[in-house]
Amino acid sequence: MGSFAPGDMALRREVLHGRPWAVTPTRVVLDEPGLLVVFTVPGTVFGFPRHRYPHGWQAAGNTHWRGHGKLQLHRPGDAYSVDLYWQGPQRRFAGWYLNLQDPFRRTALGFDTLDHALDYWAPVEGGWVERDREEFEEQLAAGKYTAEQGEAIRRTGKEVAAMLDAGDTWWDPAWAGFAPDPAWPVPTLPDGWEDYPLP
Repeated sequence: MGSFAPGDMALRREVLHGRPWAVTPTRVVLDEPGLLVVFTVPGTVFGFPRHRYPHGWQAAGNTHWRGHGKLQLHRPGDAYSVDLYWQGPQRRFAGWYLNLQDPFRRTALGFDTLDHALDYWAPVEGGWVERDREEFEEQLAAGKYTAEQGEAIRRTGKEVAAMLDAGDTWWDPAWAGFAPDPAWPVPTLPDGWEDYPLP
């Protein structure tokens, strides 16, 4: 698969049990061999293909992205992304959210992954906390992941926690100053997005 140019739309598609589960159109910020950075523009509408395992956002009535948007940093092979959030009317940088997920796989229209529920939050003030352990364990028990996948997710969590404890993070803190191009329109799902085949 080829690389994307800044401003291109890339579909971030979650794939569960061999079927698309949730689709988010994003704007590409940077696409290099060692780093893929995308931004979820405020107001972006999510797509939820028909699936036997309902997506939690769909069940909760979350139809679009609210707030200041989300920046996501992905390294090839990493089983997590590093997500950046901003808060308040002054768009104050809030911190780094390490979102455990399948390593991203490129497609012609973007990339595929799968959220793993278990996450780690490192606020700008310092320290870190684990998030959604109970939700992860419930999803594992419900069959969202196999036992082997569950163990791999737990291992990744331990590695992320050790990295945060050591303060040995790899990402450039200058990303906290990112601001989206005001000329970027809100991306929309392309025609045929529900039927777009898996690679």
